[in-house]
Amino acid sequence: MKRHWFAIAALLPVLVAPAQAADCDSFSGVGDWATSVCTHFGRIASEGSWDMYLTGYTWHDPHTWTDEKRAELNANAWGGGFGKHLTDEQGNQDILYGMVFADSHDHPELMLGYGKLWLWPSASQLSVGAGYTVGLTSRNDIIGGLPFPFILPLVALRYRRVSVMGTFIPSLNSSLNSGNVGFLFGRYEFK
Repeated sequence: MKRHWFAIAALLPVLVAPAQAADCDSFSGVGDWATSVCTHFGRIASEGSWDMYLTGYTWHDPHTWTDEKRAELNANAWGGGFGKHLTDEQGNQDILYGMVFADSHDHPELMLGYGKLWLWPSASQLSVGAGYTVGLTSRNDIIGGLPFPFILPLVALRYRRVSVMGTFIPSLNSSLNSGNVGFLFGRYEFK
């Protein structure tokens, strides 16, 4: 398991390295989209402001988990992480982040990702947001801890520089005890 953590952790510099260190032209053989993504991530990393994350709660949908199984699962997803965000002209945010927290079985889960968050009203001290997040995660109980991709919805309630954020992980099959999960975490924007 530890070797998988090191492999996925090695991707963190790709997400938050300064743009000067990224040679986005080397992606031109893959396609213009790869160069564009590299340039965009590099801009977030070099021009963005730092964030700190605190994770804290995992909700297991009682309609897709038995009471007995929910009693065995960890709802306290304690952990945290760091990231960077870049706010555009409309007040919306592009986010790069890395977090480590306790999963539903109380094992460490690593998550590295990009998020896009549209905020309404963007100029207000209090705003709501919705968007998406994509990235890689690693869990002990899924494919032996190998990193695997995800794409999930992202919501936020933001007051000044503090946000309560969440996502919903839907069940990928209809079997009982492999159901829907909600994940809540907090974010503090340093600037």
